[in-house]
Amino acid sequence: MASGLILDPYTLLRVAPLASSTASLVHANCERIFNSAFLQPSLRTRSDAVLPQWFNNVFHRAVGVVLTLNLTSLSTAIANIYLAPNPRPWPVSRTTFYWVGLVGAIGHLLFVPLVAPPIQRMVEDTKGEKEASNEMETWLSIHRVRMLVADLPAWFGFIGAVLVV
Repeated sequence: MASGLILDPYTLLRVAPLASSTASLVHANCERIFNSAFLQPSLRTRSDAVLPQWFNNVFHRAVGVVLTLNLTSLSTAIANIYLAPNPRPWPVSRTTFYWVGLVGAIGHLLFVPLVAPPIQRMVEDTKGEKEASNEMETWLSIHRVRMLVADLPAWFGFIGAVLVV
């Protein structure tokens, strides 16, 4: 088939979870960097006044990106697990690495109940009474842990899946 000579669909499927998890990890790191600026001592008082409206605006735009990237990682990892041709025995199979990536991608979504309350309190603090910067600090703390225990392992798993011969 001519399409296989130019662009092999199975190769695209194999690298899709790596691409989406890379984008997810980059996005998460950018969020960490940019949102940490609001916690600088010289900006913190002004941050309390600005953060509720700013984060509400940014969050509603970014949540779609995050969900799209994670659902792409999940669905393409499942497709790769299902379509894997004759996987090698444990622990060096490509399928094993896709499972690691899949568990990490699911792990990202398991953090939703932990990050939702500080986000909600931050966004609803329209009068600046509750110190939105404290909620941002809480969210960033959870965000860093999520990056380390979910996003990074997913990324490493998908790297392994692509590299295993």
